[in-house]
Amino acid sequence: MDALQLSARVSMGNGKAAKRLGSIACHYRAQSPFGPLKTEPLQLLSASFTTDYGYMRAARFGQAARIGIFDATGFEVGDILVSEEEGTLYVAAMPLLQPILCVKAERQITLKRTAAGRASGANGGLQDYGGTTAASETIITSDWPASILLNRSVEHSPLKLPGETRSAWCSILMPAFGNLHIHTGDFVTDDGGLRYVVIGTELTDMGWRLTAMRLTA
Repeated sequence: MDALQLSARVSMGNGKAAKRLGSIACHYRAQSPFGPLKTEPLQLLSASFTTDYGYMRAARFGQAARIGIFDATGFEVGDILVSEEEGTLYVAAMPLLQPILCVKAERQITLKRTAAGRASGANGGLQDYGGTTAASETIITSDWPASILLNRSVEHSPLKLPGETRSAWCSILMPAFGNLHIHTGDFVTDDGGLRYVVIGTELTDMGWRLTAMRLTA
């Protein structure tokens, strides 16, 4: 028996365990950068998520990673599972003969890219505003499941106004999709109405890891 055959048997065993331990989840796979959960699910299956195989440890604050226990036949990295009991999670890694790594995605986010507006006038002199404007924002992906976790770091506004609070820094984890790239300076809006600006990006085998600063306005 080779590794692939053994992996298939392990996956079947996880599926049987999930029927006793888990709940029914919908399996989604993004077809475009827009609204991956607005499509028809690929299948319904039993799935359970835990922080350890012994089910002895509850998830801690700021812990987004979960072990996924389900029949992963036909699954791909980046696929999404949604259930009423467990919420939304996406598959971050599927190493052969090792636990399936999933990420708890408690938010849905939209990413926008803003192009600097062109200033009028050939050279110097009085010109229109040439910075970023809402009218120049382009949606590059919408309604994507993501994990947004606060960092300990905070940032002072350069204005330093009296009574001004610091801006919070966050780590954003989300699945990668095709050749879509996220750039420093892109804006993120979550389904709670909060807005962030991307400060740093890292594309890994487990998806995107972003550093973002929450905007106060």
